[in-house]
Amino acid sequence: MFADLPKIDIKLTKNQQRQIAIGWIIIALNFIVVGIFYADLPDSIPAHFNYKGDVDGYGNKDSIWTLPILMGLTYALLAFIIKKVKPWYMNYPVKITEKNAPEVYKMSLQTLIYMNLLISIIATPTIVETILQAHKIDLGFKISSLSIIIVAVVTLLPLYFIFKMFKIPK
Repeated sequence: MFADLPKIDIKLTKNQQRQIAIGWIIIALNFIVVGIFYADLPDSIPAHFNYKGDVDGYGNKDSIWTLPILMGLTYALLAFIIKKVKPWYMNYPVKITEKNAPEVYKMSLQTLIYMNLLISIIATPTIVETILQAHKIDLGFKISSLSIIIVAVVTLLPLYFIFKMFKIPK
C-alpha cells in the first residue's frame, strides 16, 4: 500500500518548530492558570457547557484538571506523530508522484501542525469560563463559545488543505 509512495523525508522548518513550541507554551499556560485559581475554586464547579455556553453540568473542583491533562496528552501524541511518522505512511486524497510528493508532504505536515496548535488552544476558553462561572463572574458573553469556533476550524482546516492538494500539478 505504501510501497509505491516516494520516500522523501521532510524536515520541520524553524517556523514549524516555533509553532509546535507555541502549542507547548499554551498547554503550559492552561496548567498555570488552573494552578493559580485552583485553591480559590468552590468544591463544585461547572463541568460541562452546552452549545450556547450555558452550564449544564457540575463536578468536583478536581475536574478542572481534566481539560489541560487531556489537551496535553493529545498535543503530545500529535507532536510525536508530526516528528516521527514518515509522510509516505500517510494517506492522501491525491495521487502522489515524485514530482508532487515534496509539496504534498510539506502541506500534510503543515496541516498537522496547525491542527495541533488549535488543539492546544481549544480548551483554554472552557477553562477560563469554568473559573469565571465558579466565581460567579459574568462578562456578558460566553468565552466557552469560542471553543465551538475552534472545533469548526479544526474540522474545516483539513478540507482547505485537501482542496489545495488537488491544485498541485502531478
